[in-house]
Amino acid sequence: MIFEDILRDLLVGYNLVGNRVFLMRAPQVPAAQAVTPYLVFTPIGPEPLHAHSGPIALVRDEYQFTFFDPSQSRTLALAASLRQRIDGLRGDFEGVTFGGVFYRAKTSAYEEDTKLFQAITSYFIQCRVPETILASTSRQQQQRQQQRQYALKETI
Repeated sequence: MIFEDILRDLLVGYNLVGNRVFLMRAPQVPAAQAVTPYLVFTPIGPEPLHAHSGPIALVRDEYQFTFFDPSQSRTLALAASLRQRIDGLRGDFEGVTFGGVFYRAKTSAYEEDTKLFQAITSYFIQCRVPETILASTSRQQQQRQQQRQYALKETI
Protein backbone atom coordinates (compact mmCIF):
# COMPACT_ATOMS: atom_id res chain seq x y z
CA MET A 1 0.00 0.00 0.00
CA ILE A 2 1.14 3.53 -0.70
CA PHE A 3 0.06 6.80 0.89
CA GLU A 4 -1.91 7.68 -2.25
CA ASP A 5 -4.23 4.70 -1.61
CA ILE A 6 -5.15 6.21 1.75
CA LEU A 7 -5.53 9.68 0.23
CA ARG A 8 -7.85 8.20 -2.41
CA ASP A 9 -9.95 6.52 0.30
CA LEU A 10 -10.23 9.90 2.05
CA LEU A 11 -11.31 11.64 -1.17
CA VAL A 12 -13.83 8.92 -2.08
CA GLY A 13 -15.27 9.24 1.43
CA TYR A 14 -16.19 12.87 0.72
CA ASN A 15 -18.48 11.57 -2.06
CA LEU A 16 -17.90 14.55 -4.35
CA VAL A 17 -17.60 12.39 -7.48
CA GLY A 18 -18.50 8.94 -6.17
CA ASN A 19 -15.62 6.51 -6.57
CA ARG A 20 -14.33 8.24 -9.72
CA VAL A 21 -11.10 9.38 -8.05
CA PHE A 22 -7.92 8.46 -9.91
CA LEU A 23 -4.20 8.69 -9.23
CA MET A 24 -2.26 10.55 -11.96
CA ARG A 25 -4.40 9.48 -14.93
CA ALA A 26 -8.10 9.00 -15.61
CA PRO A 27 -9.42 5.97 -17.48
CA GLN A 28 -9.66 6.58 -21.18
CA VAL A 29 -12.97 6.76 -22.99
CA PRO A 30 -15.01 4.56 -23.45
CA ALA A 31 -14.20 3.13 -20.00
CA ALA A 32 -17.22 3.12 -17.68
CA GLN A 33 -15.23 4.99 -15.02
CA ALA A 34 -14.63 7.91 -17.41
CA VAL A 35 -18.13 9.20 -16.65
CA THR A 36 -17.99 12.84 -15.57
CA PRO A 37 -17.44 14.43 -13.21
CA TYR A 38 -14.25 12.79 -12.00
CA LEU A 39 -11.16 13.75 -10.01
CA VAL A 40 -7.50 13.09 -10.80
CA PHE A 41 -4.87 13.73 -8.14
CA THR A 42 -1.13 13.81 -8.70
CA PRO A 43 1.89 14.22 -6.45
CA ILE A 44 3.73 17.24 -7.88
CA GLY A 45 6.46 18.09 -5.45
CA PRO A 46 7.85 16.34 -2.42
CA GLU A 47 9.55 18.47 0.16
CA PRO A 48 11.61 16.02 2.22
CA LEU A 49 12.28 17.14 5.77
CA HIS A 50 15.60 16.33 7.44
CA ALA A 51 17.31 16.77 10.75
CA HIS A 52 21.09 16.65 11.15
CA SER A 53 20.70 12.93 11.87
CA GLY A 54 18.80 12.24 8.62
CA PRO A 55 15.22 12.16 7.29
CA ILE A 56 12.42 12.67 9.79
CA ALA A 57 9.13 10.77 9.85
CA LEU A 58 7.05 13.81 8.88
CA VAL A 59 6.30 13.86 5.16
CA ARG A 60 5.44 17.06 3.33
CA ASP A 61 4.29 16.67 -0.26
CA GLU A 62 2.40 18.88 -2.66
CA TYR A 63 -0.53 17.37 -4.55
CA GLN A 64 -2.56 18.66 -7.45
CA PHE A 65 -6.29 17.87 -7.58
CA THR A 66 -8.07 18.30 -10.92
CA PHE A 67 -11.82 17.97 -11.43
CA PHE A 68 -13.07 17.25 -14.97
CA ASP A 69 -16.60 17.92 -16.23
CA PRO A 70 -18.36 19.46 -19.27
CA SER A 71 -19.82 22.10 -16.92
CA GLN A 72 -17.43 24.88 -15.91
CA SER A 73 -19.69 25.79 -12.97
CA ARG A 74 -19.69 22.22 -11.66
CA THR A 75 -15.90 21.87 -11.82
CA LEU A 76 -15.45 25.12 -9.90
CA ALA A 77 -18.09 24.10 -7.34
CA LEU A 78 -16.43 20.71 -6.83
CA ALA A 79 -13.04 22.36 -6.29
CA ALA A 80 -14.60 24.74 -3.76
CA SER A 81 -16.29 21.83 -1.97
CA LEU A 82 -12.99 19.94 -1.77
CA ARG A 83 -11.30 23.03 -0.34
CA GLN A 84 -13.97 23.33 2.37
CA ARG A 85 -13.34 19.72 3.37
CA ILE A 86 -9.56 19.39 3.30
CA ASP A 87 -8.04 22.85 3.79
CA GLY A 88 -6.71 22.79 7.35
CA LEU A 89 -7.52 19.09 7.81
CA ARG A 90 -5.81 17.50 10.81
CA GLY A 91 -6.20 14.15 12.51
CA ASP A 92 -5.96 10.43 11.90
CA PHE A 93 -7.35 8.52 8.95
CA GLU A 94 -6.65 4.83 8.23
CA GLY A 95 -3.56 4.97 10.44
CA VAL A 96 -2.06 8.09 8.86
CA THR A 97 -1.71 11.19 11.04
CA PHE A 98 -2.44 14.32 9.04
CA GLY A 99 -0.57 17.23 10.61
CA GLY A 100 -2.15 19.63 8.19
CA VAL A 101 -3.45 20.07 4.66
CA PHE A 102 -2.78 23.54 3.30
CA TYR A 103 -4.35 25.17 0.22
CA ARG A 104 -1.71 26.56 -2.16
CA ALA A 105 -3.11 27.63 -5.52
CA LYS A 106 -5.86 27.23 -8.10
CA THR A 107 -6.34 27.64 -11.80
CA SER A 108 -8.64 26.32 -14.50
CA ALA A 109 -8.39 25.05 -18.04
CA TYR A 110 -10.45 23.68 -20.92
CA GLU A 111 -9.55 20.64 -23.04
CA GLU A 112 -10.73 21.21 -26.58
CA ASP A 113 -10.23 17.53 -27.51
CA THR A 114 -12.45 16.16 -24.73
CA LYS A 115 -14.68 19.24 -24.30
CA LEU A 116 -14.04 19.10 -20.55
CA PHE A 117 -13.42 21.95 -18.16
CA GLN A 118 -10.82 21.51 -15.45
CA ALA A 119 -10.66 23.07 -12.00
CA ILE A 120 -7.11 22.60 -10.72
CA THR A 121 -6.01 23.15 -7.12
CA SER A 122 -2.88 22.28 -5.19
CA TYR A 123 -2.28 21.58 -1.51
CA PHE A 124 0.66 20.87 0.78
CA ILE A 125 -0.01 17.75 2.83
CA GLN A 126 1.98 17.15 6.01
CA CYS A 127 1.58 13.71 7.52
CA ARG A 128 3.15 10.75 9.25
CA VAL A 129 2.76 7.38 7.58
CA PRO A 130 3.72 4.45 9.82
CA GLU A 131 5.82 1.69 8.25
CA THR A 132 3.07 -0.81 9.09
CA ILE A 133 0.64 1.09 6.82
CA LEU A 134 2.94 0.81 3.85
CA ALA A 135 3.04 -2.98 4.29
CA SER A 136 -0.73 -3.44 4.66
CA THR A 137 -3.70 -3.37 2.31
CA SER A 138 -6.48 -0.77 2.46
CA ARG A 139 -10.19 -1.61 2.54
CA GLN A 140 -10.56 -0.16 -0.95
CA GLN A 141 -7.70 -2.31 -2.27
CA GLN A 142 -9.22 -5.44 -0.72
CA GLN A 143 -12.58 -4.64 -2.33
CA ARG A 144 -10.96 -4.00 -5.72
CA GLN A 145 -9.03 -7.30 -5.48
CA GLN A 146 -12.23 -9.18 -4.61
CA GLN A 147 -14.10 -7.52 -7.51
CA ARG A 148 -11.32 -8.46 -9.95
CA GLN A 149 -11.32 -12.07 -8.74
CA TYR A 150 -15.10 -12.25 -9.04
CA ALA A 151 -15.00 -10.74 -12.54
CA LEU A 152 -12.29 -13.20 -13.56
CA LYS A 153 -14.42 -16.15 -12.35
CA GLU A 154 -17.38 -14.82 -14.33
CA THR A 155 -15.38 -14.74 -17.57
CA ILE A 156 -14.04 -18.30 -17.20
